Amino acid sequence: MAGVTMGLITMRCAAQYGQDVWLWEAALHITSSVRKQVYGHVQLLGLSYFEGAGDTAAGDTAYRLTAEADQMGAMVFAFLQRLIPSALQLVAMLAKMLVLSPFLSGATLAVAPLMSLLIARLGDRVRRLSRSSQDQVAELSAHVNEILPAMLVVKAHAAEGYELARFADLADAHRTGRMAFQRQQALFSPAITLVYAATVVSLFAAGTKAIAHGRFSGEKMVAFVASLVLLIEPIQAVGSAYNEIKQGQPAVERVFEILDTPPEASHATGPSSESDSIPVGDIVFDSVSFCYRDRPVLRDVSFRIREGETVALVGPSGSGKTTLVKLLLRLYEPDTGSIRIGNRPIKDIPLRTWRRHLGFVPQDSVLFSGTVAENIAYGVAANAIDLRRVERAARRAHADEFVRGLSGGYAAVIGERGSTLSGGQKQRLAVARAIYHEPTCLILDEATSALDNESEVLVRDALQTLMAEKTVIVIAHKLETVQSADRILFMEQGRIVEEGAHLELLERGGRYASFYKTQQTDDRPVESLPPKR
Repeated sequence: MAGVTMGLITMRCAAQYGQDVWLWEAALHITSSVRKQVYGHVQLLGLSYFEGAGDTAAGDTAYRLTAEADQMGAMVFAFLQRLIPSALQLVAMLAKMLVLSPFLSGATLAVAPLMSLLIARLGDRVRRLSRSSQDQVAELSAHVNEILPAMLVVKAHAAEGYELARFADLADAHRTGRMAFQRQQALFSPAITLVYAATVVSLFAAGTKAIAHGRFSGEKMVAFVASLVLLIEPIQAVGSAYNEIKQGQPAVERVFEILDTPPEASHATGPSSESDSIPVGDIVFDSVSFCYRDRPVLRDVSFRIREGETVALVGPSGSGKTTLVKLLLRLYEPDTGSIRIGNRPIKDIPLRTWRRHLGFVPQDSVLFSGTVAENIAYGVAANAIDLRRVERAARRAHADEFVRGLSGGYAAVIGERGSTLSGGQKQRLAVARAIYHEPTCLILDEATSALDNESEVLVRDALQTLMAEKTVIVIAHKLETVQSADRILFMEQGRIVEEGAHLELLERGGRYASFYKTQQTDDRPVESLPPKR
Protein backbone atom coordinates (compact mmCIF):
# COMPACT_ATOMS: atom_id res chain seq x y z
CA MET A 1 0.00 0.00 0.00
CA ALA A 2 2.81 2.34 0.92
CA GLY A 3 4.50 1.56 -2.40
CA VAL A 4 1.31 2.40 -4.33
CA THR A 5 0.95 5.64 -2.40
CA MET A 6 4.56 6.65 -3.10
CA GLY A 7 4.10 5.71 -6.74
CA LEU A 8 1.05 7.94 -7.05
CA ILE A 9 2.82 10.80 -5.26
CA THR A 10 5.84 10.38 -7.55
CA MET A 11 3.61 10.43 -10.64
CA ARG A 12 1.84 13.52 -9.35
CA CYS A 13 5.16 15.32 -8.71
CA ALA A 14 6.48 14.32 -12.13
CA ALA A 15 3.28 15.54 -13.79
CA GLN A 16 3.50 18.82 -11.86
CA TYR A 17 7.13 19.26 -12.92
CA GLY A 18 6.31 18.51 -16.56
CA GLN A 19 3.36 20.90 -16.49
CA ASP A 20 5.39 23.78 -15.00
CA VAL A 21 8.27 23.26 -17.43
CA TRP A 22 5.91 23.17 -20.41
CA LEU A 23 4.04 26.27 -19.21
CA TRP A 24 7.28 28.19 -18.59
CA GLU A 25 8.50 27.19 -22.04
CA ALA A 26 5.31 28.59 -23.55
CA ALA A 27 5.51 31.78 -21.45
CA LEU A 28 9.18 32.38 -22.24
CA HIS A 29 8.61 31.70 -25.94
CA ILE A 30 5.94 34.40 -25.96
CA THR A 31 8.26 36.74 -24.03
CA SER A 32 11.18 36.13 -26.39
CA SER A 33 9.02 36.64 -29.48
CA VAL A 34 7.58 39.91 -28.17
CA ARG A 35 11.01 41.12 -27.03
CA LYS A 36 12.52 40.49 -30.49
CA GLN A 37 9.55 42.11 -32.20
CA VAL A 38 9.80 45.21 -29.99
CA TYR A 39 13.58 45.48 -30.42
CA GLY A 40 13.13 45.16 -34.18
CA HIS A 41 10.63 48.00 -34.01
CA VAL A 42 13.07 50.09 -31.94
CA GLN A 43 15.56 49.78 -34.80
CA LEU A 44 13.00 51.34 -37.14
CA LEU A 45 12.18 54.33 -34.93
CA GLY A 46 13.29 57.77 -36.04
CA LEU A 47 16.20 59.61 -34.47
CA SER A 48 13.76 61.92 -32.67
CA TYR A 49 12.78 59.00 -30.40
CA PHE A 50 16.39 58.56 -29.26
CA GLU A 51 17.14 62.26 -29.00
CA GLY A 52 14.39 62.67 -26.44
CA ALA A 53 11.48 64.10 -28.41
CA GLY A 54 9.33 61.31 -26.99
CA ASP A 55 10.70 61.86 -23.46
CA THR A 56 11.96 58.27 -23.43
CA ALA A 57 15.50 57.78 -22.17
CA ALA A 58 17.72 55.00 -23.50
CA GLY A 59 17.86 53.42 -20.03
CA ASP A 60 14.06 53.39 -19.86
CA THR A 61 13.83 51.64 -23.23
CA ALA A 62 16.44 49.09 -22.11
CA TYR A 63 14.44 48.43 -18.92
CA ARG A 64 11.28 47.80 -20.94
CA LEU A 65 13.08 45.32 -23.19
CA THR A 66 14.69 43.43 -20.31
CA ALA A 67 13.09 43.50 -16.85
CA GLU A 68 9.56 44.38 -17.94
CA ALA A 69 9.55 41.81 -20.73
CA ASP A 70 10.45 39.23 -18.05
CA GLN A 71 7.53 40.43 -15.91
CA MET A 72 5.28 39.88 -18.89
CA GLY A 73 6.50 36.27 -19.05
CA ALA A 74 5.73 35.76 -15.35
CA MET A 75 2.25 37.16 -15.96
CA VAL A 76 1.64 34.71 -18.83
CA PHE A 77 2.82 31.83 -16.62
CA ALA A 78 0.48 32.88 -13.80
CA PHE A 79 -2.41 32.97 -16.24
CA LEU A 80 -1.67 29.50 -17.62
CA GLN A 81 -0.57 27.80 -14.41
CA ARG A 82 -3.06 29.13 -11.86
CA LEU A 83 -5.88 31.16 -13.30
CA ILE A 84 -7.22 28.65 -15.85
CA PRO A 85 -6.96 25.47 -13.67
CA SER A 86 -8.42 27.27 -10.64
CA ALA A 87 -11.28 28.68 -12.72
CA LEU A 88 -12.07 25.17 -14.04
CA GLN A 89 -11.97 23.81 -10.47
CA LEU A 90 -14.39 26.53 -9.39
CA VAL A 91 -16.82 25.61 -12.15
CA ALA A 92 -16.66 21.89 -11.19
CA MET A 93 -17.25 22.56 -7.48
CA LEU A 94 -20.10 24.97 -8.17
CA ALA A 95 -21.78 22.35 -10.38
CA LYS A 96 -21.58 19.81 -7.55
CA MET A 97 -23.03 22.34 -5.09
CA LEU A 98 -25.85 23.12 -7.50
CA VAL A 99 -26.83 19.43 -7.52
CA LEU A 100 -26.78 19.28 -3.70
CA SER A 101 -28.84 22.45 -3.15
CA PRO A 102 -29.97 24.85 -5.86
CA PHE A 103 -31.19 27.27 -3.18
CA LEU A 104 -27.91 27.50 -1.25
CA SER A 105 -25.94 27.47 -4.48
CA GLY A 106 -27.98 30.42 -5.72
CA ALA A 107 -27.25 32.24 -2.47
CA THR A 108 -23.53 31.50 -2.94
CA LEU A 109 -23.57 32.81 -6.51
CA ALA A 110 -25.40 35.93 -5.34
CA VAL A 111 -22.19 36.91 -3.55
CA ALA A 112 -20.18 36.54 -6.79
CA PRO A 113 -20.88 40.10 -8.04
CA LEU A 114 -19.65 41.52 -4.72
CA MET A 115 -16.54 39.34 -4.89
CA SER A 116 -15.92 40.32 -8.53
CA LEU A 117 -16.33 44.01 -7.71
CA LEU A 118 -13.88 43.70 -4.82
CA ILE A 119 -11.31 41.87 -6.95
CA ALA A 120 -11.71 44.39 -9.80
CA ARG A 121 -11.35 47.41 -7.50
CA LEU A 122 -8.31 46.01 -5.73
CA GLY A 123 -6.80 44.81 -9.02
CA ASP A 124 -7.21 48.21 -10.66
CA ARG A 125 -5.48 49.91 -7.76
CA VAL A 126 -2.69 47.31 -7.87
CA ARG A 127 -2.26 48.05 -11.60
CA ARG A 128 -2.01 51.82 -11.05
CA LEU A 129 0.47 51.49 -8.20
CA SER A 130 2.47 48.91 -10.15
CA ARG A 131 2.65 51.28 -13.14
CA SER A 132 3.87 54.11 -10.91
CA SER A 133 6.47 51.83 -9.30
CA GLN A 134 7.73 50.61 -12.67
CA ASP A 135 7.97 54.16 -14.03
CA GLN A 136 10.09 55.03 -10.99
CA VAL A 137 12.43 52.05 -11.32
CA ALA A 138 12.74 52.80 -15.06
CA GLU A 139 13.75 56.36 -14.17
CA LEU A 140 16.28 54.91 -11.73
CA SER A 141 17.64 52.62 -14.46
CA ALA A 142 17.87 55.50 -16.94
CA HIS A 143 19.78 57.59 -14.39
CA VAL A 144 22.30 54.81 -13.75
CA ASN A 145 22.75 54.25 -17.50
CA GLU A 146 23.45 57.96 -17.94
CA ILE A 147 25.90 58.36 -15.05
CA LEU A 148 28.06 55.21 -15.17
CA PRO A 149 29.51 55.91 -18.66
CA ALA A 150 30.30 59.46 -17.48
CA MET A 151 32.25 58.56 -14.33
CA LEU A 152 35.32 60.40 -15.61
CA VAL A 153 33.37 63.68 -15.53
CA VAL A 154 31.82 62.82 -12.15
CA LYS A 155 35.21 62.17 -10.55
CA ALA A 156 36.91 65.11 -12.28
CA HIS A 157 34.34 67.40 -10.66
CA ALA A 158 34.46 65.61 -7.29
CA ALA A 159 30.72 65.10 -7.70
CA GLU A 160 30.45 61.63 -6.16
CA GLY A 161 28.48 62.97 -3.18
CA TYR A 162 26.21 64.98 -5.47
CA GLU A 163 25.46 61.94 -7.62
CA LEU A 164 24.88 59.78 -4.54
CA ALA A 165 22.31 62.32 -3.29
CA ARG A 166 20.54 62.33 -6.67
CA PHE A 167 20.48 58.55 -6.75
CA ALA A 168 19.26 58.38 -3.13
CA ASP A 169 16.33 60.70 -3.96
CA LEU A 170 15.30 58.47 -6.87
CA ALA A 171 15.80 55.29 -4.80
CA ASP A 172 13.73 56.68 -1.90
CA ALA A 173 10.94 57.72 -4.27
CA HIS A 174 10.91 54.21 -5.73
CA ARG A 175 10.91 52.64 -2.24
CA THR A 176 7.90 54.77 -1.21
CA GLY A 177 6.00 53.90 -4.39
CA ARG A 178 6.92 50.23 -4.15
CA MET A 179 5.80 50.07 -0.52
CA ALA A 180 2.41 51.54 -1.44
CA PHE A 181 2.10 48.86 -4.10
CA GLN A 182 3.13 46.05 -1.71
CA ARG A 183 0.62 47.22 0.93
CA GLN A 184 -2.16 47.12 -1.65
CA GLN A 185 -1.03 43.72 -2.89
CA ALA A 186 -0.87 42.33 0.67
CA LEU A 187 -4.52 43.42 1.17
CA PHE A 188 -5.70 41.32 -1.75
CA SER A 189 -5.81 37.80 -0.25
CA PRO A 190 -7.11 38.77 3.24
CA ALA A 191 -9.92 40.86 1.72
CA ILE A 192 -11.06 37.99 -0.50
CA THR A 193 -10.83 35.51 2.39
CA LEU A 194 -12.84 37.84 4.68
CA VAL A 195 -15.68 38.24 2.18
CA TYR A 196 -15.69 34.53 1.49
CA ALA A 197 -15.68 33.64 5.21
CA ALA A 198 -18.67 35.91 5.76
CA THR A 199 -20.40 34.12 2.89
CA VAL A 200 -19.69 30.67 4.40
CA VAL A 201 -20.95 31.70 7.84
CA SER A 202 -24.13 33.17 6.34
CA LEU A 203 -24.78 30.07 4.24
CA PHE A 204 -24.10 27.80 7.23
CA ALA A 205 -26.68 29.72 9.25
CA ALA A 206 -29.19 29.49 6.38
CA GLY A 207 -28.50 25.75 5.97
CA THR A 208 -28.93 25.09 9.69
CA LYS A 209 -32.29 26.85 9.60
CA ALA A 210 -33.33 24.79 6.56
CA ILE A 211 -32.38 21.56 8.40
CA ALA A 212 -34.43 22.64 11.44
CA HIS A 213 -37.48 23.07 9.23
CA GLY A 214 -36.90 19.73 7.52
CA ARG A 215 -36.20 21.23 4.07
CA PHE A 216 -32.59 19.97 3.90
CA SER A 217 -30.87 16.85 5.22
CA GLY A 218 -27.86 16.95 7.52
CA GLU A 219 -25.81 14.73 5.19
CA LYS A 220 -26.36 17.06 2.25
CA MET A 221 -25.53 20.02 4.45
CA VAL A 222 -22.19 18.47 5.44
CA ALA A 223 -21.41 17.71 1.76
CA PHE A 224 -22.39 21.23 0.72
CA VAL A 225 -20.27 22.89 3.41
CA ALA A 226 -17.34 20.63 2.51
CA SER A 227 -17.67 21.70 -1.12
CA LEU A 228 -17.92 25.30 -0.01
CA VAL A 229 -14.74 25.00 2.05
CA LEU A 230 -12.96 23.38 -0.88
CA LEU A 231 -13.74 26.52 -2.92
CA ILE A 232 -11.48 28.63 -0.70
CA GLU A 233 -8.22 27.45 -2.31
CA PRO A 234 -9.25 27.97 -5.97
CA ILE A 235 -10.86 31.32 -5.14
CA GLN A 236 -7.66 32.48 -3.47
CA ALA A 237 -5.63 31.10 -6.38
CA VAL A 238 -7.81 32.98 -8.88
CA GLY A 239 -7.46 36.15 -6.82
CA SER A 240 -3.69 35.72 -6.52
CA ALA A 241 -3.31 35.05 -10.26
CA TYR A 242 -5.50 38.03 -11.07
CA ASN A 243 -3.37 40.11 -8.71
CA GLU A 244 -0.20 39.02 -10.54
CA ILE A 245 -1.80 39.76 -13.89
CA LYS A 246 -2.77 43.28 -12.77
CA GLN A 247 0.72 43.73 -11.36
CA GLY A 248 2.26 42.70 -14.70
CA GLN A 249 -0.21 44.65 -16.84
CA PRO A 250 1.77 47.93 -16.65
CA ALA A 251 4.85 46.06 -17.90
CA VAL A 252 2.85 44.84 -20.91
CA GLU A 253 1.50 48.35 -21.49
CA ARG A 254 4.97 49.91 -21.32
CA VAL A 255 6.46 47.29 -23.66
CA PHE A 256 3.68 47.70 -26.20
CA GLU A 257 3.86 51.50 -26.01
CA ILE A 258 7.07 51.13 -27.99
CA LEU A 259 5.21 49.21 -30.70
CA ASP A 260 2.62 52.00 -30.77
CA THR A 261 5.35 54.53 -31.61
CA PRO A 262 5.28 55.19 -35.38
CA PRO A 263 8.42 53.95 -37.17
CA GLU A 264 10.73 56.16 -39.17
CA ALA A 265 8.66 57.38 -42.10
CA SER A 266 11.50 56.60 -44.50
CA HIS A 267 11.03 52.87 -43.98
CA ALA A 268 7.72 53.14 -45.82
CA THR A 269 9.69 53.14 -49.06
CA GLY A 270 10.11 49.39 -48.69
CA PRO A 271 12.99 46.97 -48.24
CA SER A 272 16.24 47.18 -50.10
CA SER A 273 18.55 44.55 -51.47
CA GLU A 274 22.23 44.35 -52.28
CA SER A 275 21.37 44.77 -55.97
CA ASP A 276 19.71 48.13 -55.38
CA SER A 277 21.71 51.05 -56.73
CA ILE A 278 21.39 54.79 -56.29
CA PRO A 279 21.71 57.32 -59.08
CA VAL A 280 24.99 59.16 -59.32
CA GLY A 281 25.18 62.88 -59.79
CA ASP A 282 25.03 66.15 -57.92
CA ILE A 283 23.43 66.44 -54.49
CA VAL A 284 20.85 69.24 -54.51
CA PHE A 285 19.11 70.92 -51.57
CA ASP A 286 16.10 72.79 -52.95
CA SER A 287 14.37 75.32 -50.64
CA VAL A 288 14.77 73.06 -47.60
CA SER A 289 13.33 74.19 -44.27
CA PHE A 290 13.19 72.25 -41.02
CA CYS A 291 11.91 72.87 -37.49
CA TYR A 292 12.91 70.91 -34.40
CA ARG A 293 10.30 70.99 -31.62
CA ASP A 294 8.68 74.03 -33.25
CA ARG A 295 12.03 75.85 -33.37
CA PRO A 296 13.20 76.81 -36.89
CA VAL A 297 16.62 75.29 -37.55
CA LEU A 298 16.95 75.53 -41.35
CA ARG A 299 15.28 78.27 -43.39
CA ASP A 300 14.83 77.93 -47.15
CA VAL A 301 18.29 76.40 -47.77
CA SER A 302 19.28 75.80 -51.39
CA PHE A 303 22.65 74.69 -52.79
CA ARG A 304 24.26 72.11 -55.08
CA ILE A 305 27.22 69.81 -54.37
CA ARG A 306 28.80 68.62 -57.58
CA GLU A 307 29.76 64.97 -57.86
CA GLY A 308 33.33 64.48 -56.58
CA GLU A 309 33.45 67.92 -54.95
CA THR A 310 34.61 68.63 -51.39
CA VAL A 311 32.29 71.10 -49.65
CA ALA A 312 32.76 72.46 -46.14
CA LEU A 313 29.90 73.60 -43.91
CA VAL A 314 31.11 76.41 -41.67
CA GLY A 315 29.39 78.59 -39.11
CA PRO A 316 28.87 79.24 -35.42
CA SER A 317 27.27 76.65 -33.15
CA GLY A 318 23.54 76.35 -33.74
CA SER A 319 23.71 77.59 -37.32
CA GLY A 320 22.24 74.35 -38.70
CA LYS A 321 25.30 72.48 -40.01
CA THR A 322 24.68 69.21 -38.20
CA THR A 323 20.94 69.33 -38.90
CA LEU A 324 21.65 69.71 -42.60
CA VAL A 325 23.77 66.54 -42.52
CA LYS A 326 21.07 64.69 -40.54
CA LEU A 327 18.61 65.52 -43.31
CA LEU A 328 21.05 64.19 -45.89
CA LEU A 329 21.38 60.97 -43.86
CA ARG A 330 17.56 60.90 -43.71
CA LEU A 331 17.57 60.82 -39.94
CA TYR A 332 14.89 63.49 -40.30
CA GLU A 333 12.74 64.58 -43.22
CA PRO A 334 12.51 68.22 -44.36
CA ASP A 335 9.37 70.12 -43.43
CA THR A 336 9.40 71.80 -46.83
CA GLY A 337 11.59 71.55 -49.92
CA SER A 338 13.41 68.52 -51.29
CA ILE A 339 16.82 66.84 -51.41
CA ARG A 340 17.85 65.11 -54.65
CA ILE A 341 20.77 63.17 -56.06
CA GLY A 342 20.87 63.50 -59.80
CA ASN A 343 17.22 64.04 -60.66
CA ARG A 344 15.85 61.65 -58.07
CA PRO A 345 14.51 62.70 -54.63
CA ILE A 346 16.42 60.77 -51.98
CA LYS A 347 13.15 60.00 -50.17
CA ASP A 348 12.24 57.73 -53.09
CA ILE A 349 15.35 55.60 -52.55
CA PRO A 350 15.02 52.68 -50.08
CA LEU A 351 16.48 53.89 -46.82
CA ARG A 352 19.07 51.14 -46.32
CA THR A 353 20.21 51.49 -49.91
CA TRP A 354 20.74 55.22 -49.49
CA ARG A 355 22.62 54.98 -46.20
CA ARG A 356 24.75 52.12 -47.48
CA HIS A 357 26.24 54.54 -49.99
CA LEU A 358 27.07 57.18 -47.39
CA GLY A 359 30.15 57.11 -45.17
CA PHE A 360 30.01 58.98 -41.87
CA VAL A 361 33.04 59.66 -39.66
CA PRO A 362 31.91 61.55 -36.53
CA GLN A 363 34.01 63.71 -34.23
CA ASP A 364 33.57 61.19 -31.41
CA SER A 365 34.09 57.76 -32.92
CA VAL A 366 31.61 55.14 -31.77
CA LEU A 367 32.82 51.56 -31.34
CA PHE A 368 30.97 48.58 -29.93
CA SER A 369 31.77 45.61 -27.73
CA GLY A 370 33.20 42.96 -30.01
CA THR A 371 36.26 42.29 -32.09
CA VAL A 372 38.25 44.72 -34.21
CA ALA A 373 37.05 42.98 -37.37
CA GLU A 374 33.39 43.20 -36.29
CA ASN A 375 33.76 46.93 -35.67
CA ILE A 376 35.42 47.63 -39.02
CA ALA A 377 32.79 45.58 -40.87
CA TYR A 378 29.98 46.87 -38.63
CA GLY A 379 26.56 45.89 -39.96
CA VAL A 380 27.84 42.67 -41.56
CA ALA A 381 27.11 39.31 -39.88
CA ALA A 382 30.21 37.79 -38.27
CA ASN A 383 30.15 34.76 -40.57
CA ALA A 384 29.94 37.01 -43.65
CA ILE A 385 32.84 39.37 -42.87
CA ASP A 386 35.49 39.56 -45.59
CA LEU A 387 38.70 39.50 -43.52
CA ARG A 388 40.90 40.45 -46.48
CA ARG A 389 38.73 43.47 -47.07
CA VAL A 390 38.89 44.29 -43.33
CA GLU A 391 42.70 44.15 -43.36
CA ARG A 392 42.88 46.20 -46.54
CA ALA A 393 40.64 48.87 -45.02
CA ALA A 394 42.73 48.92 -41.84
CA ARG A 395 45.96 49.34 -43.82
CA ARG A 396 44.52 52.27 -45.75
CA ALA A 397 43.37 53.80 -42.44
CA HIS A 398 46.85 53.33 -40.88
CA ALA A 399 45.31 51.00 -38.31
CA ASP A 400 46.82 47.68 -39.37
CA GLU A 401 50.06 48.11 -37.42
CA PHE A 402 48.48 48.80 -34.03
CA VAL A 403 45.76 46.16 -34.61
CA ARG A 404 48.36 43.46 -35.19
CA GLY A 405 50.01 44.55 -31.94
CA LEU A 406 46.84 43.73 -30.00
CA SER A 407 46.48 40.35 -28.35
CA GLY A 408 44.42 38.49 -30.92
CA GLY A 409 44.92 41.01 -33.73
CA TYR A 410 41.71 41.47 -35.71
CA ALA A 411 39.98 38.99 -33.38
CA ALA A 412 40.89 41.10 -30.32
CA VAL A 413 37.89 42.16 -28.22
CA ILE A 414 38.13 45.93 -27.69
CA GLY A 415 35.70 46.33 -24.79
CA GLU A 416 32.62 48.49 -24.37
CA ARG A 417 32.84 51.59 -26.59
CA GLY A 418 36.41 50.61 -27.48
CA SER A 419 37.57 51.25 -23.92
CA THR A 420 40.91 49.47 -24.48
CA LEU A 421 41.97 51.82 -27.31
CA SER A 422 43.28 55.38 -27.46
CA GLY A 423 41.34 58.20 -29.12
CA GLY A 424 43.54 58.10 -32.21
CA GLN A 425 43.19 54.33 -32.53
CA LYS A 426 39.41 54.50 -32.23
CA GLN A 427 39.23 57.23 -34.85
CA ARG A 428 41.39 55.24 -37.28
CA LEU A 429 39.07 52.26 -36.84
CA ALA A 430 36.13 54.58 -37.60
CA VAL A 431 37.88 55.62 -40.82
CA ALA A 432 38.60 51.95 -41.62
CA ARG A 433 34.90 51.21 -41.16
CA ALA A 434 34.01 53.88 -43.72
CA ILE A 435 36.63 52.50 -46.14
CA TYR A 436 35.34 48.92 -45.71
CA HIS A 437 31.83 49.89 -46.80
CA GLU A 438 33.13 51.84 -49.84
CA PRO A 439 30.74 54.81 -49.76
CA THR A 440 30.29 57.11 -52.73
CA CYS A 441 29.67 60.14 -50.49
CA LEU A 442 31.66 60.88 -47.35
CA ILE A 443 30.55 63.01 -44.40
CA LEU A 444 33.21 64.17 -41.91
CA ASP A 445 32.28 65.85 -38.64
CA GLU A 446 35.54 67.42 -37.37
CA ALA A 447 37.07 63.97 -37.51
CA THR A 448 40.49 65.07 -36.17
CA SER A 449 39.64 67.89 -33.77
CA ALA A 450 40.00 65.87 -30.55
CA LEU A 451 43.29 64.13 -31.39
CA ASP A 452 46.90 64.72 -30.44
CA ASN A 453 49.33 65.81 -33.16
CA GLU A 454 50.72 62.35 -33.94
CA SER A 455 47.29 60.72 -34.14
CA GLU A 456 45.99 63.68 -36.14
CA VAL A 457 48.64 63.20 -38.82
CA LEU A 458 47.80 59.50 -39.17
CA VAL A 459 44.03 60.10 -39.27
CA ARG A 460 44.38 62.98 -41.75
CA ASP A 461 46.43 60.79 -44.06
CA ALA A 462 43.83 58.02 -43.74
CA LEU A 463 41.09 60.53 -44.58
CA GLN A 464 43.08 61.70 -47.59
CA THR A 465 42.97 58.12 -48.91
CA LEU A 466 39.27 57.80 -48.15
CA MET A 467 38.34 61.11 -49.80
CA ALA A 468 39.86 60.27 -53.18
CA GLU A 469 37.30 60.46 -55.99
CA LYS A 470 34.37 60.87 -53.60
CA THR A 471 31.86 63.56 -52.88
CA VAL A 472 32.89 64.92 -49.48
CA ILE A 473 30.96 67.05 -47.00
CA VAL A 474 32.94 68.43 -44.06
CA ILE A 475 31.36 69.93 -40.94
CA ALA A 476 33.92 72.32 -39.47
CA HIS A 477 34.06 74.55 -36.43
CA LYS A 478 37.68 75.62 -36.89
CA LEU A 479 38.27 77.28 -40.24
CA GLU A 480 41.80 75.97 -40.64
CA THR A 481 40.16 72.59 -41.20
CA VAL A 482 38.57 73.57 -44.51
CA GLN A 483 40.98 75.85 -46.36
CA SER A 484 41.63 73.25 -49.05
CA ALA A 485 37.93 72.50 -49.66
CA ASP A 486 36.66 73.18 -53.17
CA ARG A 487 33.88 75.30 -51.75
CA ILE A 488 32.77 76.66 -48.38
CA LEU A 489 29.16 77.25 -47.35
CA PHE A 490 29.00 79.68 -44.42
CA MET A 491 25.83 79.20 -42.37
CA GLU A 492 24.20 81.50 -39.86
CA GLN A 493 20.80 81.18 -38.16
CA GLY A 494 19.74 78.33 -40.44
CA ARG A 495 20.65 80.05 -43.71
CA ILE A 496 23.58 79.97 -46.12
CA VAL A 497 24.81 83.57 -46.05
CA GLU A 498 28.05 83.16 -48.06
CA GLU A 499 29.47 80.67 -50.53
CA GLY A 500 32.83 80.33 -52.23
CA ALA A 501 36.44 79.17 -51.89
CA HIS A 502 38.51 80.12 -48.85
CA LEU A 503 40.60 82.89 -50.45
CA GLU A 504 37.63 84.22 -52.39
CA LEU A 505 35.58 84.59 -49.19
CA LEU A 506 38.47 86.31 -47.40
CA GLU A 507 38.75 88.84 -50.24
CA ARG A 508 35.04 89.66 -49.94
CA GLY A 509 35.52 90.69 -46.31
CA GLY A 510 32.11 89.38 -45.25
CA ARG A 511 30.88 87.17 -42.41
CA TYR A 512 33.29 84.33 -43.23
CA ALA A 513 36.28 86.69 -43.22
CA SER A 514 35.18 88.14 -39.88
CA PHE A 515 34.66 84.66 -38.44
CA TYR A 516 38.09 83.58 -39.72
CA LYS A 517 39.88 86.59 -38.24
CA THR A 518 38.23 85.94 -34.88
CA GLN A 519 39.56 82.40 -34.87
CA GLN A 520 43.02 83.50 -36.00
CA THR A 521 43.36 85.56 -32.81
CA ASP A 522 42.51 82.48 -30.75
CA ASP A 523 45.35 80.49 -29.20
CA ARG A 524 43.79 77.12 -29.94
CA PRO A 525 45.86 74.67 -32.04
CA VAL A 526 45.01 74.54 -35.73
CA GLU A 527 44.69 71.73 -38.20
CA SER A 528 44.16 71.50 -41.92
CA LEU A 529 42.11 69.21 -44.09
CA PRO A 530 44.32 67.14 -46.37
CA PRO A 531 43.94 67.83 -50.08
CA LYS A 532 42.64 65.02 -52.24
CA ARG A 533 45.19 62.89 -54.04
